[in-house]
Amino acid sequence: MARVVVVSVAAGGGHKTAMVSIARTLKEHAPTLEVDCFESTVESLDALHRNSYTFNEGFYDALYKAGDLKVVQDVSSVFLSPIVKEVADEFRPIMLSGNYDAIISTHFVQTFAMLKLREELGSQVKILAYIPDFDESTVHFAAYKGVRPDAAIAQSPRFLAKLHRRLGVPRNALQQAGYITRPEFTAVRDMTKEEAVSHVSALPFAGASAIMPGKRTFVAAGGSFWVSEIYKEIKHLGESGNFQWENAQIIVVCGNNEEAYHDYMRLKEDLTAQNSAVCIVPLPFLNAEQLAIVYRASDTVMLSGIAPATLYELIEAQAGQPVVRRVNPGPERFNLKYILDHNLALYSPTSDDFLSLMTNFSQIPALVDKYNDEHRIAAERERTFAQRRAKSMATFIENLATNNLGDRYRITPRYSLGSTLIRNFSKAGFGKSGVASQYFSMLMNRPVPRSRRPV
Repeated sequence: MARVVVVSVAAGGGHKTAMVSIARTLKEHAPTLEVDCFESTVESLDALHRNSYTFNEGFYDALYKAGDLKVVQDVSSVFLSPIVKEVADEFRPIMLSGNYDAIISTHFVQTFAMLKLREELGSQVKILAYIPDFDESTVHFAAYKGVRPDAAIAQSPRFLAKLHRRLGVPRNALQQAGYITRPEFTAVRDMTKEEAVSHVSALPFAGASAIMPGKRTFVAAGGSFWVSEIYKEIKHLGESGNFQWENAQIIVVCGNNEEAYHDYMRLKEDLTAQNSAVCIVPLPFLNAEQLAIVYRASDTVMLSGIAPATLYELIEAQAGQPVVRRVNPGPERFNLKYILDHNLALYSPTSDDFLSLMTNFSQIPALVDKYNDEHRIAAERERTFAQRRAKSMATFIENLATNNLGDRYRITPRYSLGSTLIRNFSKAGFGKSGVASQYFSMLMNRPVPRSRRPV
């Protein structure tokens, strides 16, 4: 029996959820495989993401858009080398054990670390790069010393086609990903929305009992760090005389963001003091069962960010019409394109658009029903296709884990003079007193608030 380990990293964006989804898929559709999960404790990558988003969002997005360029990938590998070393050191005992036939990595920095570690240890383990977003950047399939991962599993078929067309990756090393959520999200499909609302009102959290059946339930979600991004819109709805609170209530899923939770609690108190009809209920961290019930109770889900993990959980729980208020820099623009192409969400690119739509939803309940009827058809279609892809993905992984792949896919690094100069400059700058090293240290150690609510 072949043995596989799925590796997650603390980097936001649903990497842990993706790990759980892959493991569940393999256990259901590839029973000959022995599947383990490994959740990394290295938090440096998450800190780097948050600092990059917070202090230099435009630069991060520009760098990400240039991620297909070989020189950008080479320079990035140098700047990320401290994190790569952390990840490799953490996983070294597991790779040394020789217990696994294949590793499925859910983040490109982790994948790069695995390639580096495999070269160092002379291991024969197969490395599969899993791309959890509908991302199309080849940075996710970067090489170490000319050797790339043995296979790529990606949400986006366009990305897989790009790997074959531009990098010559064999088609039998490429597979579109499917998605199976935690069983808690499937369990709530048996509930009516009214039953789910009653369950939410019984949750053991402050203010939950104020949630009332009969009102339209708007749920704000999209990631604990990003839920603060729609604070000003929710505040505006609470202060607006046009939003019909007699018909609507808002639940804010704050996750483990305590700052955001306290900000929304203060907002609730301030707005309720001005207008007793206002019903805003912030909720702290929810387990999967509780989150599934909240999603099932929703008529509309206001998203401050979107990733496949959230998308498929909403679909599985038969949540209400998603409305994307904003997306994060980097891969989420690809996620947005996919969901709009497949009619899986509405998009409000400006605050005014968003406020107008939410106000109309509060005033015209029939409009909410109309959008939900249309959304449900598209969502169920996507769910069916995602489950089919999951089964094919399991077979693909099973074949790779149990069969000899022959020679590993290699490339010959070719650098222009400019590329070589930039790479050498980057390496020189990463000495103990180098400029790059100092910048990286500053970026990593700068404190970042969990809440991004505008002052």
